Amino acid sequence: MANTEGQLPGISWAELQTVLLSLADTPVKQTMVHHLVRGTRKQAAFLSPEATFREILHIGAALLDSGFEPQESDMRSSGASCLS
Repeated sequence: MANTEGQLPGISWAELQTVLLSLADTPVKQTMVHHLVRGTRKQAAFLSPEATFREILHIGAALLDSGFEPQESDMRSSGASCLS
């Protein structure tokens, strides 16, 4: 039986990305996930565990926001190099 007290279950960055990709309902959001997870992973070394978890929750919330419909042009204008 799993321990339900104490710490959250461990999850790898790759597993987290897979979970977040399952929430991304458009190709642009899927591309966004790759970049946001990579950025969060890099920043995690400088953040507390709570702040890192907060960033992860923000990514999930953005993906689930039905009013958030980023376009490819939004990513290009932001300087993201993911769509080339």
